[in-house]
Amino acid sequence: MYVLFSGEGPSDLGLCELGLDRCNAEHFRPGPMSWFVDQLIEKFQGFECSYIESNCVGFVSETYLAKNKAPATQKASLPGKKKQPETQYYFENARALAIAARCKSEELNDDMVIAVLFRDSDGTASAGRGDWENKRKSILAGFTKENYEYGVAMIPKPKSEAWLLCAVKVNPYQHCQQLEDESGNDNGQNPLKVQLSEALEGNDSAE
Repeated sequence: MYVLFSGEGPSDLGLCELGLDRCNAEHFRPGPMSWFVDQLIEKFQGFECSYIESNCVGFVSETYLAKNKAPATQKASLPGKKKQPETQYYFENARALAIAARCKSEELNDDMVIAVLFRDSDGTASAGRGDWENKRKSILAGFTKENYEYGVAMIPKPKSEAWLLCAVKVNPYQHCQQLEDESGNDNGQNPLKVQLSEALEGNDSAE
């Protein structure tokens, strides 16, 4: 099995070194969210096997996905919801990642490739906290459009700092749902980035 990541930066899934927009393990610098995924896979498969440490991972950037869009198609349809214009971006990202993952699978002699698309939902209260559900559905619809069954929508609510805070606050894993109601605006009052930095006593680099 192989895991193909696509995130937003070094503080979530990581990045490719040397300025590359696509890379395999040797040039991939994993971020905190990549290690979360790696540990979750170990937990679900029932035996120890770090795909990061086994060099069975790769990364594609937002730039790569934008340059390698899937052929034009009808826009994503979200049943029962009026689709927000921005969710087309998530839909197309998922389609492009699915195509990249399928190509990687063929390169690996049809080995399974898990495609993990990470995007913060961000958002402010007035924007409905980023409309998390529509963004998630858009990603899943993109994977479905490409008939790719191994696609994962990884969307923190409102952003990855909330997940990390859940683990490192004074009472870890207690009442974490409250963090999902925080604003994703870094310029807002008491933003999650500042809360995380305080909880880690300033040791809040990606490393």
